[in-house]
Amino acid sequence: MDYDNVGLLIGDPATPVTKILVCLDVTESIVDEALQKNCELIVSHHPLIFNKISAINPTHEQGRIIYKMIQNNISLLTAHTNLDAALDGVSFVLANNLGLDDLQFLDKAYPISRKISLTTDYEDTEAVLKLLNYYSAEEAHFYEVDGRKEGQKNFEAIIDQHNVRQLRAALEKEGLLKKGSFQVIEMSTPTNNFGMGVLGYYPDEGIAKEEFLHLVCRALDVPAIRYSGSSERIKNVAVCGGAGVSLKNAAIKAGADAFVTADIKYHDYFTEKKNFLLVDAGHYESEFPVVEAIRKELSEAFENIEVVATENVTNPMKVYVTDFKNKTSNYS
Repeated sequence: MDYDNVGLLIGDPATPVTKILVCLDVTESIVDEALQKNCELIVSHHPLIFNKISAINPTHEQGRIIYKMIQNNISLLTAHTNLDAALDGVSFVLANNLGLDDLQFLDKAYPISRKISLTTDYEDTEAVLKLLNYYSAEEAHFYEVDGRKEGQKNFEAIIDQHNVRQLRAALEKEGLLKKGSFQVIEMSTPTNNFGMGVLGYYPDEGIAKEEFLHLVCRALDVPAIRYSGSSERIKNVAVCGGAGVSLKNAAIKAGADAFVTADIKYHDYFTEKKNFLLVDAGHYESEFPVVEAIRKELSEAFENIEVVATENVTNPMKVYVTDFKNKTSNYS
């Protein structure tokens, strides 16, 4: 998203990596854990550097973290809203944890699809198609260009906007670009690879409200959740990990019986929709399952690199639970 800050936020991209620590938030305890486990790279969901900074020194927490990472040659790679919006990203992981089937994006109203057209006399058509597919191009095909120099071919494909620059660079490197031979056309149709929130289903008649609320608590390992509304049976469920209450109306429009998200403000709990359950499962709680998903994905992609999930709980929020019979207890 335009306001976000993702990618390699700290470190030299040429630095070798043998071990990676995956986390949700970058705190001093996370950096200490990376040092203890000899990790050269931290991969986080939330960016350590979000707003513009004017100084880096150890006189405040953010400065101490950056200072310590640079001193110890620890790099930081962040995937934030790009991971929120990705196929199999944050919300898909949450939906899978809740046992939902037939998952699809809740909101795909993002016109990021681009049609690319490449004209070239390069003979190896399979190599060109393979390159297009490598950058996630869809519907890639080619045809001979009539009335042009013999051997000229036109390749067309649909590609997401964020992959266009990398594709262009790769085409240039392979000598496939000539002046005027590469065109990018904006499309109004949504992509299947990008969206916000997820819609899924429980089989048959779904499950009862109390069973569903218990399932959410058990899946996210929390003792309590906030909710409003009511629905006798929960079959169609929308989810959005993190602060996703802006998708409430999209969930209602999609016919969801329940919407699970986080950071819901007081007035957002009110809804005129009958048979609709709005659940606040907590920001950290609804996003933390993606840490293990990232660890698994990176482990499979880079077999020679050890990837570990953090053992630190970085959730800054604590829950105080009063037990009237046995005085009090503190959950954190």
